[in-house]
Amino acid sequence: MSASLTAYEWTLLRRDRRAWWALLALAALVLLAFSFDLATVAAGNAAKTEAARAERARWLGQGEKDPHSAAHYSIFAFKPAPPLAALDPGAQPFVGQTVWLEAHVQNDMLYRPQGEASALQRAGLASPASLLIAFAPLVAFLLAFTAVAMDRERGTLRLALGAALRPRAIVAAKTSAIWSALLLALLAPVTVAAAVASAALGALSADVALRLALWAAAMAAYLGVLSALGVAVSLLTRSVRGALAVLFGLWIVLALALPRWASSAVDAALPLPSSQQVKQQLQDEAPSFWTAEEAKKHRETLLARYGAKDAKDLSVDARGAELDLSERHSHEVFDRVLGGFYDRVAAQDRAFAAWGWLSPATAMQSLSPMLAGSDFGHHRRFIDAAERYRRALVNRMNEDVMAHPLNGAQPRHTNNESLWAQIPQFEAPAPALAANWRNAAPALFGLLGWSALAAGLLALAARRLRP
Repeated sequence: MSASLTAYEWTLLRRDRRAWWALLALAALVLLAFSFDLATVAAGNAAKTEAARAERARWLGQGEKDPHSAAHYSIFAFKPAPPLAALDPGAQPFVGQTVWLEAHVQNDMLYRPQGEASALQRAGLASPASLLIAFAPLVAFLLAFTAVAMDRERGTLRLALGAALRPRAIVAAKTSAIWSALLLALLAPVTVAAAVASAALGALSADVALRLALWAAAMAAYLGVLSALGVAVSLLTRSVRGALAVLFGLWIVLALALPRWASSAVDAALPLPSSQQVKQQLQDEAPSFWTAEEAKKHRETLLARYGAKDAKDLSVDARGAELDLSERHSHEVFDRVLGGFYDRVAAQDRAFAAWGWLSPATAMQSLSPMLAGSDFGHHRRFIDAAERYRRALVNRMNEDVMAHPLNGAQPRHTNNESLWAQIPQFEAPAPALAANWRNAAPALFGLLGWSALAAGLLALAARRLRP
């Protein structure tokens, strides 16, 4: 009985061309956005792979030179975009895609795609996830208005109740019809397209499949909340005009206003220092070059460490030891200053996710990029991996200088490809879903809370439904 009722309600929905065409138009936009983002991801990753190959060849072919000069010559590390970034680019457009790994400095990442984005991309409306989060509520509420408010205005709802049908069965059928329409038109096509595209690109791993399944499940829950809210509000509102006004207002508040307000509230409560302030602090605490006074003090420290009275008596090269001391001092500063800055960004993400109870759209804006592997947590994982690689490279170069004590004699020690080849090629870290779950976990509880609230409102509407 319930299946036939749902099928009947689905047929009625298709007869209202306005709501149905709105659904199909949004479905087409979602697929077009996915196609565009997929092409961008695929082209970008191909270019990064080629550039990384050229960088490796350049590093190995740099010729004979002072190892510390080779540490300055260094290489670029490239961050590949996750395959599901075509669904939700997350932080990708706002963060760098490559970083220069040189001695003394933990550089900023370069090339932020948002800097060259179109007006539509800058508005945040060009990805499948953003389109679904922002406009699926409008379409869901239009379908609910069609299925309930207009049905009640025509009197067919009273006739159905008078035919001894249980109110709960009618409400469930209407909600199921709207939810299934949203799933089949909006979610299923883009999910299948993402799976096929990942397989075609050779990126359909177990991790990607799990992420895609969880992303689809979370989005399905979001669409279910919208369907239930739309039907409940339409049933609880006495007039057709009132139902339309309330539904339209809910779309603006839940999908557009509250997520932006939550973002502003987080920025105000947990402000970040400017990039210039961070750079200045790094320069003050870990300068690239020591002053004469600092060099003398550190020279005395090294002499005491190795039990020597003069640099010529050192068992290691004095210049290499000073360079090594400078690098290891900067490591502590980078971990404290830059690590602290990144911790504050992560705290902002957790605070925004905690506002998921305020709006289901806010919850999905946190969950979606985390599941797609494009949030800041995954970006920081790359930053940390690139920094570990930089330190290993620079330390190995300095160790080679230290291992050949010249202590002022000329010419300086040099090395060649036999040393450069000891540095393995940089490999971007594998994604870690569990490691980044903490930042978005509050959003999951928010979405579950909204699911319970929507189910409760739906039950209340069913109890109040009378012929």
